[in-house]
Amino acid sequence: MGYLLALIRYFLYHIGRIIFCRLLPKGLSYRITRLMADAHYFLARPTRRALISNLRVVWGKEKSEKEIRRMARHTFRRFSGYIVDFFYSPQINKDNIDDWVTVRGLHHMDQALSRGKGVVALTAHLGNWELGGITLALKGYPMNAIALGHGERRATDIFRKQREAKGIKVIPLGVAIRRCFQALKNNELVAMLGDRDVEGKGIRVEFFGRKAIIPKGPATLALETGAAIVSGFMFKRGDRYELSIEKPILPKPTGDRERDILNLTKECLKIIEKYIRDYPEEWFLYHRMWPST
Repeated sequence: MGYLLALIRYFLYHIGRIIFCRLLPKGLSYRITRLMADAHYFLARPTRRALISNLRVVWGKEKSEKEIRRMARHTFRRFSGYIVDFFYSPQINKDNIDDWVTVRGLHHMDQALSRGKGVVALTAHLGNWELGGITLALKGYPMNAIALGHGERRATDIFRKQREAKGIKVIPLGVAIRRCFQALKNNELVAMLGDRDVEGKGIRVEFFGRKAIIPKGPATLALETGAAIVSGFMFKRGDRYELSIEKPILPKPTGDRERDILNLTKECLKIIEKYIRDYPEEWFLYHRMWPST
């Protein structure tokens, strides 16, 4: 069943690229995918409930149930728009990237790279993280991205080829550690998502006031290599995107490895929490972050 669903996704990706990028005007593509997103919201009950569950924890009693459900529905719509933009991303290149994206805080990335130890480029399932990586790669930053497969080789290949065409070196999850160390040694960027533990090797830490399992890879990698952690998040504002890059977080090992990993992870989560609160309708985590809820 899992393989069949992955195969269906592949054909949907493939058809989507053809229809939305070659046959339809972009505005019409947005309208069609928005209708599809509304249908998905009502039909995909487990996904909808997981998203609403996550938003309840983020907002607690600050938002009513009606407001939370409205945010969840808009999240489906926002994601559908980002899918269209991903299909259009082959049109973006180093000559026109500034027509698409405004970058704020790029000097923070330069500052971190000046140390010569590479950068752990941390983001989350928030906004258009795909285009964020593409933007940095097109601007000449040596970008590596750890990528989770899509369950079917051809579907995975669509995303891999689209990333590599923009200069991103894709690191499959299974061989990530060795290649990450080499990339940082070469003073390159290694992009990682810091809000969902997909390997079952995470660390239990407080996230929005409740314990959750969070990836410890970013903090571990930074502590073992001396690389700075630089967070960045990409959001659409009108017809343009804005990529915001935060100040570097430098690892400060004390000799207590587990405590150092915990403290550095907490520091990173503060930034992620802030952006999720600022852009709640763009947190595309369709899995329960806190299963007990």
